[in-house]
Amino acid sequence: MSKNLLPVPDLATSVAAVYKLNFKRLLRGRKLRFALIALVLVVGATLTARYVVDPEDPQLLVRDAIRTGFFGLLAYLLPFLFNSGAIAEEVETRTLPYLLLRPTGRFGLTLGKYLSGATLAFALLAIGVLVLHAGAYATEPSAMIENIDETLRMIGALALLTLCYSAICLFWGALITEASGLMSTLHLGAIEFALGMMPFAIRFVSMNYWATQIAGLPKGGFLPDTVPDVETWIAVVIVTVVTLLFLGGASAVVRTSQFGFGKA
Repeated sequence: MSKNLLPVPDLATSVAAVYKLNFKRLLRGRKLRFALIALVLVVGATLTARYVVDPEDPQLLVRDAIRTGFFGLLAYLLPFLFNSGAIAEEVETRTLPYLLLRPTGRFGLTLGKYLSGATLAFALLAIGVLVLHAGAYATEPSAMIENIDETLRMIGALALLTLCYSAICLFWGALITEASGLMSTLHLGAIEFALGMMPFAIRFVSMNYWATQIAGLPKGGFLPDTVPDVETWIAVVIVTVVTLLFLGGASAVVRTSQFGFGKA
C-alpha cells in the first residue's frame, strides 16, 4: 500500500465536514428566506396584537403565541424545510453518488445532514421565541426576567420536537426520494397534527402533544379532560426514543439503498 494515501477520517471528522458543507448550503438557499419570512410574520403579528390591536397580559400572550405559532406551525415547517429534501435533493440532482464516494461514509453523511438541518431549524425557533418574549415584556422589564424560566422551558421542548421532526422528515426523504415532501407532509399532518388533537389516549402517538406537555402548555384539542395525565419525564423519554428510531431508520435506508442512480 502506498505511503502517500491519506488515512480515512474518523466519524467525528466526517460528520463535521458534512455538517459544515450542508449548513453553508442551507444558509445560501431559498428555504432559509422562506423560513425567516414565516418566523417574522408569526412574531410580528403577535407583537402587533400586544401593542396595537388588543393589549393583554403579556404572559398569556406569549404562551398562546408559542403554542399556536411555534408548536402549531413553525415547529412543523422549519424541520420540514431543512430536512425533508436533505437526501432526496441530492438524488434528484445526481450529486449523491459523488458524496457517497467521499471517505465520509454513509452514516457520517446522514448524521451530518441531519444535525445541520436540525441546528438551523432550532436556532431560528429559539431566536424567534426569545424575540417574542423580549418584545411582549418590553414595557415590563421585571416581569420579563420573572417569566424567562417558563419561556426557556418552552424553548427546551421545541428543541426536542425539532430533533424529532428533523429525523422524521429525513427518514421519509431517504426512504421515498420521489415523494419526500409529500410523505413528510402526510406524516406531520395526519399523525402529528390531526391525531394530536384527538381525545383520550389517541393523541399519545403525536410527538407534538408530548412536546407541549414538556413545555407546560395546556392540553387543548378535543375533549382534553379525557386525556390521561403523564409525568413530564415520560414525555421526554418518548420523544427521545422516537427521534432515535427515525434517525436510525434514516441511517439504515441510506446505508442499504441504491437510490435508483441508474434512472433516466
